[in-house]
Amino acid sequence: MEIEDDATRFVRLFMLYERRLRSFVFTLLGNRDATDEVMQEISTVLWKKFGQLEDDDCFLKWGYVVARYEVLMHRRRLARDRFVLDEGLMKLLSDEFVADELENADRSEQLRKSLDGCLESLRDPDRQIILTAYASGTKIASLAERMNVTPGSLYKWLGRIRRRLQRCIELKMISATN
Repeated sequence: MEIEDDATRFVRLFMLYERRLRSFVFTLLGNRDATDEVMQEISTVLWKKFGQLEDDDCFLKWGYVVARYEVLMHRRRLARDRFVLDEGLMKLLSDEFVADELENADRSEQLRKSLDGCLESLRDPDRQIILTAYASGTKIASLAERMNVTPGSLYKWLGRIRRRLQRCIELKMISATN
């Protein structure tokens, strides 16, 4: 297995979390142009300090801290604008956003693990067909042709598999919360 260099790791992590960081910044600034400007600063700071990150799993939390700081710096530059949120309100908004995001991240991870487990519990033909249909971006019509079935019957088969996966995931999520 090839070990990633710092630049590759950074790009992979930044691309994975950029949308969430951008959403966080937009929540605090409410302006797309300002968000773009601040995101440039954030990406620069994250890259310059990337060597200080000890665990890739902490990238998003670290990114939120850097983003909050960069938003504060941006606000200070615009301090003359009377429509800038007060720092206390901005801190409250950012704390709530981060708490919600981390809760959603935990739920997303739990959903991903449940899906993985449910996929493993499928019969091999069902697992292969669902992975082929959705993971590879294959067109249903061409997949049906390769399998010598009609597209309609393939859609029905996929629908039955999706319903089984949905029930399985729901049961796993319920048992995980109990």
